[in-house]
Amino acid sequence: MKFKLLAIGACALALTACGDNTTQNPEMLKGTNFISAQPGVDITLSFDPVEMRVYGGVVNRYNGGYTADGNNIKFEGFASTMMMGDTEAMETEREYFEFMPMVETYELSDGKLTLIASDGKEIIFTQVESLPGNAATTETTEVVAE
Repeated sequence: MKFKLLAIGACALALTACGDNTTQNPEMLKGTNFISAQPGVDITLSFDPVEMRVYGGVVNRYNGGYTADGNNIKFEGFASTMMMGDTEAMETEREYFEFMPMVETYELSDGKLTLIASDGKEIIFTQVESLPGNAATTETTEVVAE
């Protein structure tokens, strides 16, 4: 009987080791830049190297706060500029701004950042050294809370 319990315990440990139980290190986000090609527009996302803030651009530039603990991440309300773009790009931006407050977890691995919302939807970003144009600026004008 003891042998069976030992064997079951060993199997359970082996299965646990096979699972992806990797805990993320939120410090690895600081100072990183990401881009995600979406319908009609690229989405950029940068994590400030010092403050718990993000910024980037879709059609409009945006910024906001975030908190991260292990695999969990939460984005606070974004402020953004109020420029217009083509219909497809504006729809992508609207969906992105609706998605971000729903994000609960993230995975950062092999130069890819996956943001995962409570409903299971995901956006995958590719890490880049720097963002194109002025998308990496942290300053915004004509800021409006979303």
